[in-house]
Amino acid sequence: MPLILCENIENGVIGLWKVSEEIHELLKLAKLSDCDSKTYSGITAPHRKKEWLATRALLNELIEKPQLIKYYIDGRPYLEDHQANISISHSIGYIAILLHTTSFPGIDIELISRKVGRVASRFLSPDELAACNNDAELANRRMLLHWCAKEAIFKMVPLCNIEFSTEIAILLNDSTKDSGLFQGFFNDKSGAVPITLNYRILSDVLIVWGWINQVNFAL
Repeated sequence: MPLILCENIENGVIGLWKVSEEIHELLKLAKLSDCDSKTYSGITAPHRKKEWLATRALLNELIEKPQLIKYYIDGRPYLEDHQANISISHSIGYIAILLHTTSFPGIDIELISRKVGRVASRFLSPDELAACNNDAELANRRMLLHWCAKEAIFKMVPLCNIEFSTEIAILLNDSTKDSGLFQGFFNDKSGAVPITLNYRILSDVLIVWGWINQVNFAL
């Protein structure tokens, strides 16, 4: 069963799909419109085809009526004919979608086996990096949680050119459990905007998600 998570949340739904199907199977599940079919015809890489089709297949599991995914100029996705806001993430073999009807969502997934220590200084502040390295056994797990959290917040915020190490901060009190909540902050012009983040580990995948109202930002 490729759909390994479909869960209602506050004013929305979250889904995770394991891409195990062949392209011809995904084509049936994606139920492409004429517009999507035209876009799909321009995709050449097989892995990209699977990823693109699986995203539409997952969306069809979360929403009854097939929807067209479009993109703002900054790359953020939106649904052409649905009230829900959408956030999408993908990692090797997995697709995740978060829909929210009242706020701007952000979701990010990574394989828990991914090693990010070599690039951690690019997205962590010195204090965050020191906190992650306090426990060698948990260091990579904590760094991954920070990375996914900052990616999720980046997707929520309707701004460009965000500096991950200075403009997004994470307070991670406990990373030993397989699910939980923690706090993030986006350093806006008017001050630090608090953002509650959820995380969960399913099989070999880490998922981090949350949402925020645009009125919280000084645009």
